Amino acid sequence: MMMANFPINSTPWHRAFLTSPRKHILMITNHGIHQWQVVPGLPDTGGQNVFVNQFTAALAKLGFKITIANRGGYVHPLTGEWQRGLRYKDEYQRIVYLEDGKKEFVRKEEMTEQIPQLVESLKNFLDAGETDVNLVISHYWDAARIGILYNQPRPERARHVWIPHSLGTIKKRNMPTNQWANLRLDERISIELELMAQLDGVAATSSTIRQSLADDYGYTGPNLFLPPCIDTGRYHPRQITADNPIWEFLSQHSGLSPEEIRRCKIVTEISRTDTTKRKNVLIEAFARVYQKIPNSLLVISIDDNQAELAGELKSLMEGHNLESHVAVVGSVWDLLPTLYAVTDIYCTPSVMEGFGMSAQEAAATGVPVVASHLVPFAVEYLLGTEIKQVQPYGKQRHLLQQGRGAIVAQADDVDGFAHVLRMLLSDDALRRRMGENAYNITIPYFTWESMTRMFIENLGVEVG
Repeated sequence: MMMANFPINSTPWHRAFLTSPRKHILMITNHGIHQWQVVPGLPDTGGQNVFVNQFTAALAKLGFKITIANRGGYVHPLTGEWQRGLRYKDEYQRIVYLEDGKKEFVRKEEMTEQIPQLVESLKNFLDAGETDVNLVISHYWDAARIGILYNQPRPERARHVWIPHSLGTIKKRNMPTNQWANLRLDERISIELELMAQLDGVAATSSTIRQSLADDYGYTGPNLFLPPCIDTGRYHPRQITADNPIWEFLSQHSGLSPEEIRRCKIVTEISRTDTTKRKNVLIEAFARVYQKIPNSLLVISIDDNQAELAGELKSLMEGHNLESHVAVVGSVWDLLPTLYAVTDIYCTPSVMEGFGMSAQEAAATGVPVVASHLVPFAVEYLLGTEIKQVQPYGKQRHLLQQGRGAIVAQADDVDGFAHVLRMLLSDDALRRRMGENAYNITIPYFTWESMTRMFIENLGVEVG
């Protein structure tokens, strides 16, 4: 069966999906470039997309079938393929690309104007099928609005749960005032407040978001919690041999030979190229570390599609003469588990994290984490309860917090980050102990199967 204007990449799976008696979940993640193999670093594309795919896989294992809805109608910036129609992963998981007539990417802050047409596209797609929607789960504010506008007029309305991943009020507190207008934060907060009254539940991905829902939005609905979790088949401690391709890969992206890299102590940061990730802070801090520990290597992801910021970051490296000891990488999805396994410290100075998925993935691989005080996973979990206050260091004189699996510095404190990185790189026993603690804090608590089952049962939805 073919649906008008929705080309299908696998007819057998399509028929199996439509005829399956499983309960059907509509999973809306509207902005960004969603696909089965997520390319982190593309505009508005990263942790939320990975979260949605892993959550979807866990739901399929529990006995549901899931349609992920994402805005399409434009050409993929890397592959040149049109983001259109249906893309099946198997007979229980599929992506549908909604279209609004605008044949170009739209950033999430500018999505308001596109939503009515996206709702109409979603309605046309689902009306043409032969399977009902039993549960709506939306991600971020734009997806929640689409879900509400689709769901409310239906004769038999499905339960709708929103997972915001971040909130406008949190972002407003963490961002300088001169960026508020460009991010349309006041408009976003107003929309989020409006949405709250029209939802059946809101799920927090961290205690920071849970607190903001109560304090900033007056949310008093069901206490739902679904943090990012780990695919333990993908992320786990492992031994990396001398002939593994990761060494040649890092050599090709730096000025060192594979043999030299194997002798280095590696600091890694993987995230999209965005000013909120504060990659400049890490580069500045690493420049000071390298002066004291010359056998160190920084692995950092920089997307050349973000030309202006990428140029600034590379100029910063050149200014510190770091080119030979920095491996600048793009998308490393396939190599990521191996990269974490050769990493000595994972460092994220980010000032805008809903949770901190990359830090969590590194921790699940047995890697200690250095983070800003605005990375919830590091602060709420990896620090633990016995926290040692490290004396202020450098010009800014901020206290550092040393916990079981992480050390936390104040955001934008270059001296603090440099001090912590030097301390950990110089102490093999401390680094090893903190890596083991980070693993034990993360696994088995943060696993998709157990968290997803608890989430669905808390909704009162029968599993299977």
